[in-house]
This record gives sequence, C-alpha cells and structure tokens, in this order.
Amino acid sequence: MVSKYFKIQELVSEAVYKKYGEKSWEFIDCRLIKVLDLLREHFNKPITINNWMWGGTLEQRGLRTNLDELVKKKTEKGTLYISQHILGKAVDFNVKGLSAQEVYDEILRNIEKFYLISRIENIKDTPTWVHIDVANVDKFKIFNA
Repeated sequence: MVSKYFKIQELVSEAVYKKYGEKSWEFIDCRLIKVLDLLREHFNKPITINNWMWGGTLEQRGLRTNLDELVKKKTEKGTLYISQHILGKAVDFNVKGLSAQEVYDEILRNIEKFYLISRIENIKDTPTWVHIDVANVDKFKIFNA
C-alpha cells in the first residue's frame, strides 16, 4: 500500500531509502498510511514528517532503525529501546501553519474520524510536534513519553 499524499522518503531515513528504495513501503503499517492520508485531507495543509530529501535535517520521525542516531545511542548505552517507530507504526509530525497544540486538539476533537490512531503522545511531552501511532492496543489512549 502506498500513500496518496506522502512519498516513502518522508516516512523513512535516507539510509533505508538508499538501501530499499520504493520497497521501503513494506516496512510501514498500512493503518499508519491510511491515517496519514486522512490527516492530510482533514487539515488540507502540508504535513512534515521527514524532510531530509529536500535538504532538511529531519529523518528520524518515521521508521527508525538500528543505524538511526536515536536508536544507535540507546543501543550503545545498553538501553533497551522498543518503539512503534521501529515497527513502522508511528510518526512525529507537524502541520504547516498550525501549532502542535492546535493539531493535537483537533485530533482529539475528531478521534472518531481518526479511529486508526491508537495512541497520541501527551502534548506536554512533545510541545513542538505531534506523535501518533497505530499500536496494537485495546483502545485509544493518550500516553506519556
């Protein structure tokens, strides 16, 4: 499954894309792709996840691997790191022209529309971006990092 609005480069790091190219879609949960498309349609504004392919600095806000800095540092310290990001089920993002708080509030007001979102990170922990995932949990929840 591919997205109507997002390129795979927006969801994976440069290293993943260089190795797997368009095959990288197989690492992203189809529920996440569907909810990202729903969010893009709902807000009717560009959504930024990773932007490395356009010369930006963001490349760890979608799928994370053992070579990505966030995971690599934890591994080197001997810290167990398991996240919906490494399972292809989570993204951190911003919506152009809206604050993270505005996006967070809008998702919570419309959670029935975004029923595929299983968890959203508490905005107190992510004041400059929004984290959503499609984890295999029983019901929607707001979680703390």
